[in-house]
Amino acid sequence: MLLAPPVLSAQSLRFTRKDLAKLGGERVTGSALSGRTLVTWGDRLRWWNLSEGKGTAPVARGPFAEGGAVLDVNGDGRPDVVLNDTVLNDVVLKEDAPGRALVWLEAPGWKRHVIDTGVDTADVLAAQLFGRRGILVVHRRAQVRFYEIPHRAADRWPMTEIYSFYTPSDQGGLGLADVDGDGRQDILCGNYWIRSPKSFDLPWRLFAIELWNEEPHSAMLRLAWIGPSELIAMQREMPGARLARLEKPDDPKQLWTEHGIAGHILGESLALDHPRGFDVADFDGDGRLDFVVGESGGAGRLFVFRNQGRGQFTPHVIATGVAAERVHAVDWNADGRPGVVTGKGIGIITIGKGVISLWQNETRRQGTPP
Repeated sequence: MLLAPPVLSAQSLRFTRKDLAKLGGERVTGSALSGRTLVTWGDRLRWWNLSEGKGTAPVARGPFAEGGAVLDVNGDGRPDVVLNDTVLNDVVLKEDAPGRALVWLEAPGWKRHVIDTGVDTADVLAAQLFGRRGILVVHRRAQVRFYEIPHRAADRWPMTEIYSFYTPSDQGGLGLADVDGDGRQDILCGNYWIRSPKSFDLPWRLFAIELWNEEPHSAMLRLAWIGPSELIAMQREMPGARLARLEKPDDPKQLWTEHGIAGHILGESLALDHPRGFDVADFDGDGRLDFVVGESGGAGRLFVFRNQGRGQFTPHVIATGVAAERVHAVDWNADGRPGVVTGKGIGIITIGKGVISLWQNETRRQGTPP
């Protein structure tokens, strides 16, 4: 590992940086975590063992676009990768080509299987709807689709259109949550939540959460449901990006109450510049979900927004000059508790400025002696 100086933040938040790998001129367009393994794609598809700080040789060559997800497609116990491929039949396609392919790469040989063609997506989410396994994608920033894994996973996957948007702004960001409390998973996307019907073959219904649509990229978001009635939303492709806590009203079909998350850091007002990196975890072990934000523009700051309770979040600058395009919270202790990310074991992975870095969390757990 390439060691970098420790970086401290105020008020007991402490992270120590270790640079895991230099990327050189290699372009990374997307990434995901599979346990304690980082998966990156762009010019190449690679797997990085975070424990050893080592990456594999490229297991597949791109170029791959931003959208992607890691899931066990064929049920053999090995994680496969779904990607928006810009290579089809050995021909490199232009970024905006109508023939771009949505593919899954089958472990361990990484053979490409075409799911569909003509797909352009920056958001892919593994999902199970009414017992059907598959993926959700936002096609051309305007349409939510569900692709179901067929009986023979190597076949083309049947597609169901969930909803098409007709709004002034592109829509981005995906999540699943039971918004209306009816026991069914609804879909969060951009400015909206899409209510699940009672059965798969019935139509989904769209409701606005907020109206961020002034510019073409206003609704390209990162989203995190911190429930039971709160959503964090962040504009990811904007200078002066909005970051807000959105509070669900008694009737979630009405517009939600927006609470801007702002403050002053070292005497300066908070204004985020293209904050593309975002993830949620309990970094200080107090039982409340915090979140991490990485700016790709401006000063390239890395923040942790600490949840103080009662809807209050306090920003802490962990470092500047990071310029993270991708950010992940990782359970460094790997204690085997599914879905639990809390306290000292939770580190941060950043990908930016040609380097993959691990920020080890040295923060003292709440209620423990120094």
